[in-house]
Amino acid sequence: MKEYEFEPACRRMEWLEPFYKAVWEKAFADTIPISGTFELTPRCNFNCRMCYVHLTEKEIYKHGTEMTAEEWLRVAKEANEAGTTWLCITGGEPLMHLEFETIWRELTQMGFFITLQTNASLVQKFEKLFQECPPRRCKITLYGSNDEIYEKVCQVQKGFTRTDRGIQMLKQMKIPIELVSTVIRQNLDDVEKIIEYVGKNSLPWIPNINVRTAGRGVEVDMENLRISPLDYSEEKTCNLRKKVSMNPERKPCTYCKDYRLGYWIVWNGYMRFCSFLNGPDISVRDKAFKECWKELVEFQEGLQWPEECRVCELQESCVRCAALFDIKDGALVIKEQFCKKRRE
Repeated sequence: MKEYEFEPACRRMEWLEPFYKAVWEKAFADTIPISGTFELTPRCNFNCRMCYVHLTEKEIYKHGTEMTAEEWLRVAKEANEAGTTWLCITGGEPLMHLEFETIWRELTQMGFFITLQTNASLVQKFEKLFQECPPRRCKITLYGSNDEIYEKVCQVQKGFTRTDRGIQMLKQMKIPIELVSTVIRQNLDDVEKIIEYVGKNSLPWIPNINVRTAGRGVEVDMENLRISPLDYSEEKTCNLRKKVSMNPERKPCTYCKDYRLGYWIVWNGYMRFCSFLNGPDISVRDKAFKECWKELVEFQEGLQWPEECRVCELQESCVRCAALFDIKDGALVIKEQFCKKRRE
């Protein structure tokens, strides 16, 4: 077993029971792909302002073709044999994949611990399917407490009404639910009411204010969505600065919880270690899963911070991860205005 001078992120996963924590530690030591995410499709019936995945029908074909059920199930079988135990099914809205039911039924028979990540607005259409093949849990995006806020954030009508119906159906089915909310300017004033909804339904909730631009072909003006630093008190900002410390000797991927044990397969067939990045393009359509995983681990091990970061006087206090960069010719490349914003 190779010794590391840093604490792997999986060691800080307090929510895991001791047995499963030991399993993740073993996977980290032996580079077993224990955790995977299948991004079935970039299609979605919502049009969330901050989404970095959603593409229209016309845009999809500019970036490739969606994996078929046959392709996903072949990859899943090989992933299962390689050691994948935890599997997240996401999108876009995964229920919009044209062969979702086929994919879902087969995956649930393979023995994975499956999390379904969804906006919940379509789950009623699949009530019978989820009764017969329930997910281990559902991770549901909640962007407001009423239809008006959903229209501002997701640019759809009756978005909250449809989402709430899905949540109530899943609750009645006793399927564990976790709510996740991305907070942007359009729903910031609704946060207290979101919290009321969460409390009323007695559900766990994770708020997120980190809106990131991803190099995935989706053009989003994030600057008009992000919450301004002025929304934070000076005390909170000072406390944050005191806690920030980055080791310039550590490689970029070592800060990620999926380092050496997790992967993400995007809708057009590429295995990556991060959903936000535009690479590497390791095709699961052209290679066996184990071959792709080996290549991905080697890529992670070889990835370095850009030269600009390695010589920067702020390298120990600049909060960054690989997801904030682009990948070009196998290397991290600073995005335009990145340094300027960090210095500010």
